[in-house]
Amino acid sequence: MSSRPEDSPRLPEDAAVVFFDFDGTVLPAGGQISEADKQALRRLGDRGVIRVVATGRGLRSLRRDCPEDLPFDHLVFSSGLGLCPWTASGPGPLLRSRRFADGDNARALAACLEIKRGFFAFEPPPDDHFHLFHDPEGYRPTEGYLARLDSYREFASRYAPGRDPGPRSEFLIPAPAEDMPAVRARFEELCPGLSCLVSSSPFGDRSMWLEILPPGVDKGSAAAELAGILNVPAGRAVALGNDFNDLELLEWAGSSFVTLNGAPELRERFQAAPAATDSPLAWLEARLAEKAAAKASGRNPGQGPGQNPG
Repeated sequence: MSSRPEDSPRLPEDAAVVFFDFDGTVLPAGGQISEADKQALRRLGDRGVIRVVATGRGLRSLRRDCPEDLPFDHLVFSSGLGLCPWTASGPGPLLRSRRFADGDNARALAACLEIKRGFFAFEPPPDDHFHLFHDPEGYRPTEGYLARLDSYREFASRYAPGRDPGPRSEFLIPAPAEDMPAVRARFEELCPGLSCLVSSSPFGDRSMWLEILPPGVDKGSAAAELAGILNVPAGRAVALGNDFNDLELLEWAGSSFVTLNGAPELRERFQAAPAATDSPLAWLEARLAEKAAAKASGRNPGQGPGQNPG
């Protein structure tokens, strides 16, 4: 596991698209996206590189906290449930919106109830800010559970046991980090075949969240779908992330990076990028510019302009 980014990372010579996570990757905890990262995104756009935010946030949450001057072209949201173009005025028409099939909806709900922990159940995009919540008797909620409930209370309704919850796109179970492996294993035992992603609580309480999605839904599958629409091969895609729900995206892209503040398990597998507080997009854009300039001049990356390439 590298403790610093490499001077000459592995990158495509002709990168066509950059996917980047939001929270903890370019938005530091309790901080703001740096001006250097915003400028880097503008330079990528000027060179024709497509810029894609790939976040676990829902559409409304991202719109609420995304700076108006953050330039990007497409949005993968809710960990791959939704996909849309993005303009200066906000999101465009949905290109992807996933929900559970009726049978999977009922199976996932039954498994969540059997586990006897609090959970949230979300409507399909673009209305996935509306959700049900459930806190069974005797449940001791994590701080993240309470913070999420408080932050989105105007869109929340208490689940009434025995009633049909209606169409759902995601179930979310928060749990202390030390309990999450057992919670995930139990859910997958009760309800095999669904997409189960783990992510860190964005509320800073050190808990983990189990994101339960329809089969095959994750950031990587959404990125592949967008790449197909754009006619861009995975080899020309670059991905930047920090958390476990970025894994499938990082595995799909031809070149992938994890910020130094990211999960150690991911940092073991992927190239290192600066921490969220140190403008990782600016660093990545500079490396991509060097690679493109080297290709144009016939040099190898890292070789001085007066040096012989042979």
